[in-house]
Amino acid sequence: MPAGILFGSADRVIGMAIHGEPMRHRIGGLDFEAVDGLGHMPQFAAPEQVVAFIERIAARAFVAPASPPLHENFREPFG
Repeated sequence: MPAGILFGSADRVIGMAIHGEPMRHRIGGLDFEAVDGLGHMPQFAAPEQVVAFIERIAARAFVAPASPPLHENFREPFG
């Protein structure tokens, strides 16, 4: 499952050095992006950049092939 953290470098509520940077080493394959000058609520200050970040991570969720059914008699619901 892809994971990502978008951090504003000017966030004074949740410090990037304490809360953001350490996550890079704790979550394998993490997509980490630090945005210069943004504060605690980048979704309001730079919504286009936040949407692009989310879309990039969401696209990674659909790269792997679908898993096979857990049971050979599996059927799609309502099908």
